[in-house]
Order: sequence, then C-alpha cells, then structure tokens
Amino acid sequence: MKFSKIKDNDIANGIGITMSLWTQGCPHHCKGCFNSETWDFKGGKEFTNNDLQYIFDNIDKNNIQRNLSVLGGEPLCSQNIDGVIDLCKEFKKNYPEKIIYLWTGYVFEQFNELQVEVLKYIDVLIDGKFEEEKRNLSIMLRGSSNQRIIDVKNSLINNNVIIYKL
Repeated sequence: MKFSKIKDNDIANGIGITMSLWTQGCPHHCKGCFNSETWDFKGGKEFTNNDLQYIFDNIDKNNIQRNLSVLGGEPLCSQNIDGVIDLCKEFKKNYPEKIIYLWTGYVFEQFNELQVEVLKYIDVLIDGKFEEEKRNLSIMLRGSSNQRIIDVKNSLINNNVIIYKL
C-alpha cells in the first residue's frame, strides 16, 4: 500500500478527532475531487511497519482519544487493499474500542471478495464516488448526496445496508 500523508489531529474526517491516513492512487478520478493529488499511483510512499508504529505511538498522544480514518486516493483499489486490510486488522487488534472510518468510491453491494474482507475490521464505511453535480457541503462526512454512511457491523449482521446514525 502507498500513502500520501498521515494527519495526527483531523476534525473533518470522522466524529470527534481522528488520526487520518490518505492512501495514494485512485482509479476513479471523480470530477471535482478535492484530493486529486492522491490519484497518481506513482506518488506517495510505501506504508511500512515504521508508519504503523507511528500510528500506534500517536493515536492517544497528549491524552487525546482519537479514532482512525482511512481515505484516499482509493483505499480499496487492488493496489492498496492488502495493506489497508493489514492496517485495519492490526489497529483493531490493538484498539478494539476505537472506531475505524473508511471512505471508498466503490459501492458496498458491489465489493469483491477482498474488499469484503476489510469489513471485518472497520466500523463506518462511506461509499460511492464523489459526484460533483450532487456536491453538498452541509452533509456530514460526505462530499455528495449519493454517498452513504454505513454502519458496517449492523449491515453485516442484518445482511442489508444499515445507515450509520450520527
């Protein structure tokens, strides 16, 4: 997996304060994307054990309780999915009480087998491509009204998409 940056104190991507990781590389190229610098698969840097340790060392730095947000680029594209699964799995093993948010341009019902694997570890999924004609800055955690905020655990239990209650 490649990533472009890690932000220690993010208040825009999640509820409360999160530590956010932006994956590098995106196949969607949504018109009007706010983060087009993450599209290039040749950019960014490889995510290493040192980067994982950085997250662990700083997730509760200064007694601030943070959750984890994984954005992109595209976390669930074939170039990033294995690393994202590993990151989320290790994070949940160490911090089972913390929430993992994940943004993807893919749609929950159309996930492939590998993309479904990440659902075991994340709590909140924001799915769907950004659609510029449906752009809405007044809705939480989304850029356009077609995107959904999904309660992953309840969706898996019910075998049906359950919208996350904010």
